Amino acid sequence: MISKSLRIGGMLIGYYRLCPRKAWWSVRGIAMEQESDAVALGRLLDESSYNRSDKHLEIEAEAPDGTPLVGKIDRANLKHGVLHETKKGRSCEDAHRWQLRFYLWLLHRNGVTRADGVPFSGQLDYPLLRKTEAVFLESEHYIELENNVAAISSLAIQEIPPPVLTQRSFCAKCSFEELCFG
Repeated sequence: MISKSLRIGGMLIGYYRLCPRKAWWSVRGIAMEQESDAVALGRLLDESSYNRSDKHLEIEAEAPDGTPLVGKIDRANLKHGVLHETKKGRSCEDAHRWQLRFYLWLLHRNGVTRADGVPFSGQLDYPLLRKTEAVFLESEHYIELENNVAAISSLAIQEIPPPVLTQRSFCAKCSFEELCFG
């Protein structure tokens, strides 16, 4: 059984969107990424890109059901009202978008807007690809994020992991691949 102190963060939202089984392992504190060269490269990229004082902002909120939510934002341009999330590549870009939308949702849940009252926007930064992508939190995303939080909360109390997904191209690079496909 998982502790009642479950806090849902942006990375967990991304994991859930990518693969509920990966989220289930993560909720249990099983972190295979420490062995991953891709994760090490991502950390190096985060440390060496965009060296400004506007990095690593932490934010907390509560979901409508009271679930604690946390976020560690890679960097923010507060003057322009843009949250940035830095990623190595685009192989999991839907999960990246949802992670960033989650952070925008946390700001919304706290009533934080730009100085002119406009909600913050997001930007995915892919420095190795020299690409960026604008991400916005639309009204339909609020319900989807609430549903994701509820699903992760339910997932956390399951005794066994969700079934293995039909193997997809990203599974070969996933640090949990051996646990799923042994």
